Amino acid sequence: MDSLQFAVVRQEIAFGLPYTYARGHDLTCTVVRVELREKSREKSREGAHLGRGEGAPFESFFEVSAEETVAELEEIGPLVESGTADRADLLSRLRHGAARNALDAALWDLAAKRAGVPVWRLLGTPEPRPLEIMTTISLADPEQLEQEIAESRSVRILKLKLGSPDADDDVHRLERLRAARPDARIVVDVNGGWDLDTLRVMLPLLEKHRVRMLEQPVDAASEPGLRGLPRPLPIVADESFETEDDLERVRGLYDGVNVKLDKCGGLTAALRIIGRARREGLRIMVGCLPGSSLSAAVGFHAAQLAEFVDLDGHLRLVDDVEPRMPAKDGRLQAPARELWG
Repeated sequence: MDSLQFAVVRQEIAFGLPYTYARGHDLTCTVVRVELREKSREKSREGAHLGRGEGAPFESFFEVSAEETVAELEEIGPLVESGTADRADLLSRLRHGAARNALDAALWDLAAKRAGVPVWRLLGTPEPRPLEIMTTISLADPEQLEQEIAESRSVRILKLKLGSPDADDDVHRLERLRAARPDARIVVDVNGGWDLDTLRVMLPLLEKHRVRMLEQPVDAASEPGLRGLPRPLPIVADESFETEDDLERVRGLYDGVNVKLDKCGGLTAALRIIGRARREGLRIMVGCLPGSSLSAAVGFHAAQLAEFVDLDGHLRLVDDVEPRMPAKDGRLQAPARELWG
């Protein structure tokens, strides 16, 4: 591999509306980008290939901060620039998380541009097709709830955040959404905000309102109670599932797993997890943490193999990279190769 110029860029981006869920309330998110540019003497800067990737160290979910993510990448930077280490060696030196995700994506992007082929051919995944994605309705105040429902009227799949301290409030939110959108396919995400007793009370209501899937209803301490629990809909692990090592633990508790590149450490790991999880009979969701279209473009390729797709993080942001990932009426189009891949 030729030597490379390696850069790490951090950016804070505001949400268009406050992002509220059972475990927190955020007005901004922070992304960390990796840029890899060829440094061959035979090529001008204009002719050199550029590979990009992005990680989202969302501190409300992870104990690793944006500062730690940047430091982790900068520490491995000299080895990346030397061009003496291959992908497997580089990725093995980083823990799973946003830093490894950003570097992995940049390496795939650069490899595709060098080869002059779409990245899906290198990955061995299906040729990307438009995907129907979920649009998230956050755990916001009543006024914002109404605004988000109104703005999502052309979208068919809605993901409703629940997990209020008051279970009656959750019931009201679900009833309000179903009344406003009798046609919608609804998914509920609790972010571990219920206890087992609340879950047992809510399950019949979820069935009544034709909820298609329930994501992370309880926290890790309570999840042993999921074993053998009768359920009218699939329950998918999110916060309780990060890497391939977690597959054995969640089997028998959950019906599926939410694969996020910023949890597992990138597209390479995500594709491996999806393959194994499918062989073991688990249902696949590909989700995201709040990030730009650059992040969504990478997740889009993993999501070609998923039953449930939650890649709307970039649509909540005030600012975004160009060219953006286009979405219309809940359908996400394939990214331009100028963006990634």
